[in-house]
Amino acid sequence: MTVLSCERVADGDVDGAIARLGGATLARMPEGRFVEVADQRGDLARRALAYAGIRATPTVTALVPRPGSRAALGRDLSPLPLATVVLDLVHVRPLSLAAETRRLLKRSSFRRADSRRRLLCRDLLRGDELALGWRRRAWTSREALRSPDVRRVLRPIVFDVAAIGAPPEHRALVREGAVARWLFG
Repeated sequence: MTVLSCERVADGDVDGAIARLGGATLARMPEGRFVEVADQRGDLARRALAYAGIRATPTVTALVPRPGSRAALGRDLSPLPLATVVLDLVHVRPLSLAAETRRLLKRSSFRRADSRRRLLCRDLLRGDELALGWRRRAWTSREALRSPDVRRVLRPIVFDVAAIGAPPEHRALVREGAVARWLFG
């Protein structure tokens, strides 16, 4: 795996660049912001991020939590202050066009047809929009997990220790810019 240290130098379509990479792991730590991709995608990732206004340089930083930190799952992509978290990871992958259009056009007997869903489906099919699936895991101190601001964003893992290995997957659209706000917020 190749870990790239990221620094934002200009405005650009960060979410679109990350969606085009395929699967990637994004990390926020007090030491900075990082993107981890497969070794064969390292040059592609640097090029795509450069077009999005991000300077990406290879680094030897390990994306592992410190001993004694507590695990939590993310409810949304709201950024927390870097001093609050030890390691904040988001695993991102582009969602299948077939599965997303099927989900958007699926009708239920309890739900009427929604024109907004049809318009979103049209944008996906035309290539004007991309859908991302993301999973968030974070490690922080016990005191930070007790604060109300952190509890709105993260759900501490108390009894189900295996949940940290398979957090629930959420959806985001590239035009929303949620991944860029989380990474550089």
